[in-house]
Parts: sequence; structure tokens; C-alpha cells
Amino acid sequence: MHQISKNKPAIIVLGLMLILSCVTKIPEQQFVTENPKYTLLITGVTSEFKADIISRIVDRYKDRGNVSLVNMDKLDRLQCDDYDAILVIDSVQAWSMWNFSLKSFLEKTENCKNVVLLYTAGDPGWKYQYHELDAITSASQVEDQDRVFNELTYAIDVLIAGK
Repeated sequence: MHQISKNKPAIIVLGLMLILSCVTKIPEQQFVTENPKYTLLITGVTSEFKADIISRIVDRYKDRGNVSLVNMDKLDRLQCDDYDAILVIDSVQAWSMWNFSLKSFLEKTENCKNVVLLYTAGDPGWKYQYHELDAITSASQVEDQDRVFNELTYAIDVLIAGK
């Protein structure tokens, strides 16, 4: 029993490292086109599942508009009015209590109408809503990629068309 107490901090640190190792930041990139029809910002965390979706979204939008990929830790410096659409991608970890940047951004942009959220969770039936903002939710399963991509591009297309 005493041995477990001595190892408890190490076990906690190891657990946190394991959780954080499954999630990485989106690499910052800019895709700029001449005479852009829109500006799209993509931010959040990525995984293999999310990286595939991000790649498909960038490919779809980069030829007709400016697309920026930004680390989530810069969310507090962003203004929603600077973009026609903002796609925020996050994973549910400890009921999203870990991601203070996202929580702060959502509070700051509460009245913004151009934010699209993608949350992934272990439970494929899990739903999320923050005030008036519904999130597209999914488990990180390959068979869900087409559905998630279609839902995201539909939401982005509506925002771009309404600008």
C-alpha cells in the first residue's frame, strides 16, 4: 500500500503524458490564393483521423480562398470577424476541461456566427452544444470520415455563401 502512495505522482504524470501524446497541435500553414473569395481558419488539435479530414478540407478550399492553419494556443489572439469561417477541432478529454484556450475562445466569440466545431470522443453518440453553437461530433473512426467531412464542408459552405 505504501509503495502505491510513493508512485502515485509518477502514475499521474505518466497518465497525463499518455493523454497528451495522443493529441498534437495542427501545424501552422498558410494557403494564399489570388483574389480570394473567402478566408477560412482551421485550428485545434489533430490526430490521424483529424489530420485526414483537415487535409481534405484544405484541398477543397485552398484554390478559391485563403486558408490558415493556426495552433490552438493562439486562439485568444484571434478575432472571429477576421474570417468568413472558423473551424475548431478538438478532442473530448476529461469532459473538455483541459482545453482552456478553446473555452476562452468560445466565451469570447459567443456571439460569432462563423464558428464550426468538430469534437471527437470515444462515444460515437456523444453530442455537444455550447450556448447556441452546435458541434459536429464523432468518434475517431475511419468509417465516420466521409460523414464528418460532408457535415463540416456543408457548415463551412453555408458560412461562406452567407458572407
